[in-house]
Amino acid sequence: MSILLGTGSGSFGSQIIYSTGLNPQWIVAKDVDGDGRLDLVIVNGYSSNVGVMLGIGNGDFTSQITYPTFANPTCVAVDDFDGDGHLDLVVISNTWLLTSVLLGTGHGDFRSQTMFPSDLTYLSGVTDVPYGVAIGDFSGDAQLDLVVTFYDLASVGVFLGTGNGSFGLPTMFSTGSGSTPFGVTVGDFNSDGRLDIAVTDNSAHNTMNVLLNTCM
Repeated sequence: MSILLGTGSGSFGSQIIYSTGLNPQWIVAKDVDGDGRLDLVIVNGYSSNVGVMLGIGNGDFTSQITYPTFANPTCVAVDDFDGDGHLDLVVISNTWLLTSVLLGTGHGDFRSQTMFPSDLTYLSGVTDVPYGVAIGDFSGDAQLDLVVTFYDLASVGVFLGTGNGSFGLPTMFSTGSGSTPFGVTVGDFNSDGRLDIAVTDNSAHNTMNVLLNTCM
């Protein structure tokens, strides 16, 4: 993993390299320990874990602390999913079709996935490989939900959050025949006060799909 510190003029310094696990797939910058400094959460695909590097505040980071996940994790979402004021991790795996929830303590560490009750680990309910994930309140109930891209099904799945760190099975939405959805982001693209979904199509179509939210 490389850090290039900005100069403030649009240029960047030389890269600073940090060791990660095998096949790092995804990275998110958040303050997971509440000290006002950005930390990094890295998904290590072939190592089947997520690594947390705590920020020191001067552009340096500690060595990663790893937490086991299901095999071949691809991406992570970081937010407070159980409403306790601490950032949690939701990790998507593309081997077991499972979603892992690792609840944060607020000190930069996370409870082990293997220690969770079984109802905090969810079958995605589909037979496909998930790739991308984004966070948003799609149903207007003030609870954080997840949207996950499913490559071979040409669909995205919306997992509604309950507010206690758990999620329901996905509602699937097509991204078009022959599409292969990969990256995903959310925003209110038509200014109606509801979060919409934008998905990149990794097929020969070379397109981007927008799904407008119709939830009342």
